Order: sequence, then C-alpha cells, then structure tokens
Amino acid sequence: MSGQRDRSKTWRPINADLIGVPGGALRVTTPALMLDLPALRANLATMTKLCADAGFNMRPHAKTHKSSDLAKLQIEYGALGVCCATPHEAIALAHGGVPSIHITTPVVQPRHFEELARLHNDGLSLMVAIDHPAQLAQWQKVLDGSARKLPMLVDIDIGMKRTGVATVADAVAIAKGIAALAQASYAGAQAYSGMVQHINDYAERRKVYGAQLDRLAETLEALVAAGLKPAIVSGGGTGTFAIDVERTLYTEVQVGSYVFMDVEYNAVQFFADRPNPYETSLYLRTSVVNTNADGQVSINAGFKSFATDGPLALLMGEAQRGNTFALYGDEFGRVVLGAGAAKPALGSPIDLITPHCDPTVNLHDCFHVVENDTIVDIWPVVARGTL
Repeated sequence: MSGQRDRSKTWRPINADLIGVPGGALRVTTPALMLDLPALRANLATMTKLCADAGFNMRPHAKTHKSSDLAKLQIEYGALGVCCATPHEAIALAHGGVPSIHITTPVVQPRHFEELARLHNDGLSLMVAIDHPAQLAQWQKVLDGSARKLPMLVDIDIGMKRTGVATVADAVAIAKGIAALAQASYAGAQAYSGMVQHINDYAERRKVYGAQLDRLAETLEALVAAGLKPAIVSGGGTGTFAIDVERTLYTEVQVGSYVFMDVEYNAVQFFADRPNPYETSLYLRTSVVNTNADGQVSINAGFKSFATDGPLALLMGEAQRGNTFALYGDEFGRVVLGAGAAKPALGSPIDLITPHCDPTVNLHDCFHVVENDTIVDIWPVVARGTL
C-alpha cells in the first residue's frame, strides 16, 4: 500500500530492552501507558459473547486505541473489521496491516479522497459514510476506472448535529445517489450519538437515546419504502450497547472504549439489571520525582500525559487508598496524601486510571503490554495525531 510510512516497522520504543524481562514492568522509563493483557483479552471475549448473544456483528471503533496491533487482535476475536473516526487513522491502520476499515466521518479533503482511493484499489476492504452530494461527486472522480465498487453508508444525524444528513428526505436522496453511482455499492446506513454514551444513569440514558433511536427508526422505514432497505445499519457504542440490544435497529455495533475502560466509563451504569462486565485494562505508570513538600509528592505526569476534557485520573492500588491526584503543570502531577498515609519513596511507581481513554492514548507513542510484571510486547500508537 502506498503513502504513509508504517511506524510499527521503523520505530523502536525506549523500553524495548525490557520486553520479556521478569519484573521489567516495574523498571520502565515513565510516564508509560500500560495495557494489562489478561484484562484486555477478558474484555474482548466479553464483548464477543455479548454481540453473539444479541445477533450483532462487531465493528469496534479504533479511535479508542489507534493501534494496528490491537485492531488485528479485535478481528481475531471475531470483529468484521474496525471503524476509524478520521481518514488519518484509517490510512495509518491500513499501512499497519489492518485489512478491513470503515471511516465513520464523511471524507471532505481532496488528498484524503485520493489516498483512500489508492488504498481501496490496492485491496483494502474500505467502507465510507456519506452525508452530502458533493462527497459522491468526489468519490466518482477519484474512483473513475476502478475495478472495485466502494461500499458506502448514508450517515444519519439522530440528534448530535455533528455529521450526518439532517432530514429523512435527505437520507433517502443520499441513498439514491449512492445506489446510482457506478463506482459505489449502497451498503446501508450509519447513525451514532456520542452525546449519550456518558450519561451515567441507565434510565436517563435510555430516555434520551430512545428519542434519537425513534428518529433512526423513522429514517430506516423511509429507506425501506423507497426500495433502499439497508443491509447494514452501523452505530451504537459501549455506553448504549444494552439499549441497542433492546431496540434491535442495528446490524453491527461500533463499540470502542470497552477494550480499556477509564474513569468516565467506570462511572456509567451499562446495564439496568447487572454490573459493569468490563475490566480496567489501561493505566498510566508514573514515577515520584519529588518528596520534599509536606503532605504530597510530585509525579512526572501532567497535562501532557492525560486528557483534560473530563474528570481527573484516579490513583490505583491499595497503597494509594485515601490519596488523591491533581494536575500540577505540563509535566507534573501531585499526589495529595491522605491522613496517616505513608509518603512514597523518590522514584517509586504510581499507577493511575486514565480519565478519558481515547484522547489520553493520543498523547502517547505506545502501549506497554503487560502480563503480571512482565512486558510481553510494546505496540506503537500508529494513528496518533490529528491529520
């Protein structure tokens, strides 16, 4: 495949010499993003079973991890492929060997159209979302002469007003435009609502999201009436999974954060009648860098290590019970010690659950994949960035 360099083949992480060394996870140069492999595999197995029981196909969202290694592991666990939020992510994962990718955001930039068309013609199993006639004209231009049809979904706005067609009539018109395009195949519809995923209370989330799904149901009925029954209806997420099972509108789900969990998602009531089934597999290992002040220590992780669009990171482990974390600058955090707490030693490790996993991952170069205290592999975050 042409274009972007595969970083996974050219890049060597600073802690690579510790791979396979017993106890190496305790010797890492920090801050280091750690990924608990047994917990990760448990989450993958849990979601695979939940989808199988519900009759859903899995197309998990790689915007969460931006890792070609993890994307391929998700496919091993039964996913059809993965979703990407941006062309940049899709291009990076394709060059990392991920064979099947759906881009959930409609493409608008000419250079993205060109590179994605090249990847499609080179054999990538690509699917895209459409919410404007101008996108069809661009795809027609770059796919002229292509021997393969590009699957397309009409993107439906069900309440966020971020992307997607605004009306039922627009959805039918876009679907007709896809069906008429010689270079495309009309594959169905997509609808996603990120705004409801983090409504913590299940009943409140069901109420708000239910109204949005009513809008989706109306649009799907109109597509069927127009002779454009969607073979694929893609959407949903980790936070809405149980409601999506109840409503049965989707054929496949774009779950993402279930692989890692974070402070935000650990507070969400995923199911009305059972506890959260996912484990926290992702955390940041930091080091104590100053112990001189009374009642606190400084650690080497601040604004450059954690997303700041949500709650603060939470300290992990029994030794940190009663202590609290606070941001302390670009490179520093502060652990405020609880009453009677022992002060950690200079250089000792401190682990924290990430506040919002997706943008936190985007700040780091790699995952240190650990089993017990051994680093078994290091996976590059190949799709980090904003392009």
